[in-house]
Amino acid sequence: MLLNENQQLNWLHDLYRLGQSDLQYNTHEVFERILRHILTGFTADTGSLALCEADDHSRLSLVASIGLPAEYTGMVISQGTGVISWVVTNKKPILLTGDVADDPCFFQPTRRERVRIPASALCWPLQLDNRVIGALSISSLNPETAYTEKDLESGCVLVNMITLVIDNARLHHEKQQRIVEYTVLNQQLQTTRNRLEQSKKRLNDTLDSLDSVIWSVTSNTFEPFYLNQAAEDVYGYPLANFFNYPSLWLDIIHPDDREQVKSCLEQLKNHSVKKITYRIFNANKELRWMSTHMRYIRDIQDISAHIDGITVDITSYKNTEDLLTKQNKEIQTTSNRLQETQQQLVQSEKMVSVGRLAAGVAHEINNPLGYINSNLTSLKHYINDFLALIAMYEQTETTNTNTEQLAQIEAFKQKIDLEFMRTDVLDLLDESNEGATRVKKIIQDLKDFSHLGGDDDWEWIDLHLGLESTLNIVNSEIKYKISVVKEFSDLPEVKCLPHQLNQVFMNLLVNAAHAIENEGIITLRTGIDHDCVWVEISDTGKGIAPEHLSKVFDPFFTTKPVGKGTGLGLSVSYTIIQKHHGEIQLTSQLGQGTRFRIVLPISGAVIEHA
Repeated sequence: MLLNENQQLNWLHDLYRLGQSDLQYNTHEVFERILRHILTGFTADTGSLALCEADDHSRLSLVASIGLPAEYTGMVISQGTGVISWVVTNKKPILLTGDVADDPCFFQPTRRERVRIPASALCWPLQLDNRVIGALSISSLNPETAYTEKDLESGCVLVNMITLVIDNARLHHEKQQRIVEYTVLNQQLQTTRNRLEQSKKRLNDTLDSLDSVIWSVTSNTFEPFYLNQAAEDVYGYPLANFFNYPSLWLDIIHPDDREQVKSCLEQLKNHSVKKITYRIFNANKELRWMSTHMRYIRDIQDISAHIDGITVDITSYKNTEDLLTKQNKEIQTTSNRLQETQQQLVQSEKMVSVGRLAAGVAHEINNPLGYINSNLTSLKHYINDFLALIAMYEQTETTNTNTEQLAQIEAFKQKIDLEFMRTDVLDLLDESNEGATRVKKIIQDLKDFSHLGGDDDWEWIDLHLGLESTLNIVNSEIKYKISVVKEFSDLPEVKCLPHQLNQVFMNLLVNAAHAIENEGIITLRTGIDHDCVWVEISDTGKGIAPEHLSKVFDPFFTTKPVGKGTGLGLSVSYTIIQKHHGEIQLTSQLGQGTRFRIVLPISGAVIEHA
C-alpha cells in the first residue's frame, strides 16, 4: 500500500522541493501542496495537517486539509478535542478503523455531519527531538484498502522525514516572508529618511527666517553646535566665529550677568526648563537686553544630552517697560497725593461743619443748662430748709393742746404722704442733677469731637475714654436695636492723636450699626500684645462679600445705596492708623458679621505729625 524504497526516495525529493517553494505561493498553498503529495504517496483519499501554535500544545491550527469542507482550514483545535489533539498530547501514532466519534478518548463537542466516515485512518505526531510541532492525519475511504498496524509502523520513518520537510518549509517561508518584510521596511525607511531630510531642510529654512536666535549647546562644556542665521543679526558676529571660538557666546554677556547665566545652565539638569533675562554687548559694543528660554534635552544615559534654547532681543521692550514703569510711578505718586489731598479736604470740610454745629449747639444749650444747674442747686437748698422747718414744727406738736388743730394737721400729712415726699423730693432733685450732668457731658464730648480736624497734638491717653466718648456721640444710631458688649482689658496709656482715633472709632461703630438691619450685637474688645495694644470692634451684621474685602479701604468705594455713604470713612480711618504706624485688620463672613482690629504701638509713631 505504501511506496517502495526507490519510489520513496523520489517522493521525498519532490516533497523537499515543495517545502522550498518560493513566495509565489502563500503558506497555506504550500502546506496544501505538501499534504496532497503526502496523500499521493500513501494512496490516501483524505487528510489534514495541523501545526502547533504554542509550545504547550494547547492550541493547534489546521493549516491544510483535503477531502474536508473548506471552512475547516484555519480552524483552531482546542486541547482535548478530537483525534489530532489526542495524538499531539500523547505523542503517539494511532490507527483508527470506522467511526470513532463516540469514543470518549476523542471527545468532540459536535458531530460533523458533512464529513464522510473513513474506513481507516492513520495519525502521527510530528516530532523533532521530543518537540511536537503538529500532527499528520490520512484516511482511506475504501474498506478493501484499509490501513494496518504495519502501515502505521512503517509510515513512522517517512513521517520523521515529512516532519523535517514541514518544519524546514515553515522556517523557509518565514525567512522568505521576513526578507519581503525587511525589503518593504527598508523602502519605507528610505522614504522616511528622504522625508526627514526634506523636513530638516524646511525646518532649517524656517528657523533661519526667524528674528529670534535658536541655538543648541553641549550640556557639559556649553559649546554651541547649532545656531540659526538670526545670531549674526542679533549678536553682530559671523556664525563661524561662534563655532571657531566656542566661548564667544558666553564672553559677550555682561560681566554682571555672566555668572547668573552659567548658573542657570548648570541648574537645567535638575530643573529641565529655565527662563532668564540678561544683557550682552554686541559686536558694536552696544548694550542689548536678551530673554532666553532654554530646555535640557536628555537621553537614556545622558551621554548625548544637550541644551536647546531660543533667545529674543527685548531691548526695545525693556526700554519701553522702563519708561512706562517710571511714568507709572510718577502717576501713582501723583494719584496718591491727590487722593490724600481729597481725603484731607473732605475730612477738613466735614470737621469744620461738625465743629460749627457743635459750637452752635454748645452755645445754645450751655446757657439754659447753666440756669437749670444753678436753679436745681438752689432748689435743693430750699427744699432742705423747708424739710428742716417742717421737722421743727413737728416737734411743737407734743406741746400743742389744740386737739382739733392737731387732728387736721395729721389728716393733711396722711393725705400728702409726707414721709414719702421727704425722700422722693430729694431723689427727684438728684435725678434732675444727674440728667443735667449727662447733657453737659454729651455737649463736652461733642465739643471735643469737633476738634478732629483742628490742632491735634500727640498725647498719652486712655483709649477706653475715647471709646466711651465716641459711644455717647453715636448712641442715637445704636440705642434702639443694638446691644453693646464691652470686654475691656487693662491697657496702658497710648501715645496717639486722640481726636483722630476717635474719628476711626466713630466710623467703625457707625458702619457696624448700619450693617445690622434688625437687631444685633456690637462687641468692643481691647488687649495688649508685646509693645502694642489692640482695639477690636465686631458686629453680628450681614458681613462683607469676599470680592469686596480687598477694596473696602479704597477711597470712594462703598456698598451703600446712593446718598447713604461717600466711601471715605474706612479710607480716612486707614490713613489715620497708618499715620500712627499701626495696622487695621479685617475679617468678615457673609451672614455672620465683620470684625475690625486696630493695632497701635504703645509709644506712638516714630515720626510724630498731626
